[in-house]
Amino acid sequence: METESSQDEWSAFDPMSREYYDQANNRYTNESGQNLIVEAALPPKDEKEQRATRQAKYPYLVVPKSSPYVTEKMLINFCGRALIKEMEFRRLSRVYFVYFENIASLETAQQRVQRYPNLIKCITGRPQKEREITSDPVSSTESMPTPGPAIAATERTPVNRNREVPISTGGQKHPEFFRPPLVTKEDYITGSLLATNDPIQRYLNVKYEFALERHDIYKLKDETRIPQVVLHFRSGRTIPLSTVAVPEEDKTKSLLEDGVSKCVVCQNWTDTFCKLCKMPICDASCFADVAEQHKQACGKGEILNLDEKVGRKYPKPGLPPSGSKVRITAFEQTNVVYVRSADIQIDIAYYTVLTEVMMLGKDASKLQSTPVCGQIVLYKFEGHMSRAMVLNVVDTKDIYVVCIDFGSVEVTQLESLYECSSYLAGLACYPVAVKLRGVPRRFVGPNIREVMYELDQSLVFNIKYSSREYDISKGMQVVVMTEIDINRSLNRLFKTILTPVEPSVSDLGYKEDFLPYIPLRFGKNINVAVMDNTFLNCGFIYCTSIDLVYEVTKIQRDIQEYGEKIAKCAIYAPSINELCIAKYEGKWRRGLSVELIGDGYPSILFIDYGNIVPTHVTDIRPYPPQFIYPIMTTQLDLIGVPEKPTDDQIKWLDNNYPIGTVITCSEITFDEETNSYSTRIEKLKELLSLD
Repeated sequence: METESSQDEWSAFDPMSREYYDQANNRYTNESGQNLIVEAALPPKDEKEQRATRQAKYPYLVVPKSSPYVTEKMLINFCGRALIKEMEFRRLSRVYFVYFENIASLETAQQRVQRYPNLIKCITGRPQKEREITSDPVSSTESMPTPGPAIAATERTPVNRNREVPISTGGQKHPEFFRPPLVTKEDYITGSLLATNDPIQRYLNVKYEFALERHDIYKLKDETRIPQVVLHFRSGRTIPLSTVAVPEEDKTKSLLEDGVSKCVVCQNWTDTFCKLCKMPICDASCFADVAEQHKQACGKGEILNLDEKVGRKYPKPGLPPSGSKVRITAFEQTNVVYVRSADIQIDIAYYTVLTEVMMLGKDASKLQSTPVCGQIVLYKFEGHMSRAMVLNVVDTKDIYVVCIDFGSVEVTQLESLYECSSYLAGLACYPVAVKLRGVPRRFVGPNIREVMYELDQSLVFNIKYSSREYDISKGMQVVVMTEIDINRSLNRLFKTILTPVEPSVSDLGYKEDFLPYIPLRFGKNINVAVMDNTFLNCGFIYCTSIDLVYEVTKIQRDIQEYGEKIAKCAIYAPSINELCIAKYEGKWRRGLSVELIGDGYPSILFIDYGNIVPTHVTDIRPYPPQFIYPIMTTQLDLIGVPEKPTDDQIKWLDNNYPIGTVITCSEITFDEETNSYSTRIEKLKELLSLD
């Protein structure tokens, strides 16, 4: 019995199993006592339900444990303890679920993750395996319905004429004004001065694009950093500082510093000298011009006495070869610039010409008679003298000239012009007009002007072109220019600035005060152009100064291209007092929303003309921020028109003040209290048969 009982007791004895299941003895630790086995707690049965509830209630991020540094404490410190609601770590998939209190906390954490993408990588979702379709495809004999448009266009219902703001009637087209060309082919008749001085007819297509500068519309953000800013604003060019006149006694002094000096003949820098008298000379060609004088003065310490015919050799002008370095001297249009070679020889010769004009122009006499087209004169502005060619003479107060040493077209008066000697007129002219490849011709607005004013003659560009791209009609070579210092393409920069960008419909619109305004001139005998007369029954018309009507027409070219090719918004309803681009009589114009009544036809005031027309929302586009063109049209009240004129009186006014005509106002007055302009028409009562 004892044997059997003892066998039963020892049969259940298993020391290995006892130690194996004893958790107290199975703790594997290192020397510091840290447990080396991570014990995973049993997940609760409703873990999936709890996780689904949290994910539906709180926004969260999924952060994989991509490195041992990504821990719970690290995520708390990284995201911020105040932002995190709770955190969950899934050991099998090795990811953290970080829950946040609200969407704002989630976006704040996402911004921090985007700031340090190499530290933490968030997973916003994972790809799902596509289900395998084992069933046979179902064939159908019925044709699929044609899908409709993504956004159904609003139907054009009848216009509601019951509006608080009066609307224009008549549907007359907006007037267009085109400036007569400065130079025509008749000016290039054989034997004329223009044909002699411009044999390639370069100035046949020249444009004057700086009319608004004369009205002080555009101002730079920091004018002090650009010298001669007044001249730059009015012409698009700068006067190089190197043209400051050098005293006459310093001309013949040898500048032997650093072993170089100016050649006594051509005034170019050289390190070649006479061994006896140290006279600087370039080469044998220059030495041949002064050989006799040098033979008499060499070794005697005398300065060479050179006449005017000696020392006047200049490098040949013209467009430098492709791949050369050039500098910009002036801007004519957005895609036409004047350049000259940046070679040291051309550089010295260019400044020598400017210095000669400055020095000898001091003794020039003023013009006594009106110049003719093609005549070379000296033009004085802000104390600086430069050579110019007369292009067009409107009167003695409006004379268009082109500064041939820069390329800019400017407007001056007779008292600013001087006689030019044949010697100065025969000096070399180095600036050459080129056309920028891929850059469109646009209105020279403030955005592109900001860039133009920064690109003075201190910057050097690399020019590349192909002779096959020569524009014969314009007489210019098509080129690509790249700034050398920062390797920036001037063509790409100009094209980017000149291309308007359609804003999103969710962006805030622009108000009328976003645009500059050119007030109407007031005084006696003022010429204005009638832009709109549809409110004669209210006693006023819309007018623009005669100097600015051409600029209004130029602006419309850019607006038309934006509405046709760039703007893609199919439907747009601007808020009240918000700018927009609207279509009128098939043309896209600048508009201002003045009234909304809910019929799909906002009342649009066309700010460049003055008429108010209900325009359908499908004919309206958002206003791009690049169109910072000034408003040049003003409401002009007609003093003497009755409060309720008859139809015959309105017809008489319409015949005497038609749209698109230029009228002369005997006097225009401005009332500061009401901020309004008005004009009095003489004998208006008699003409209208009023009591």
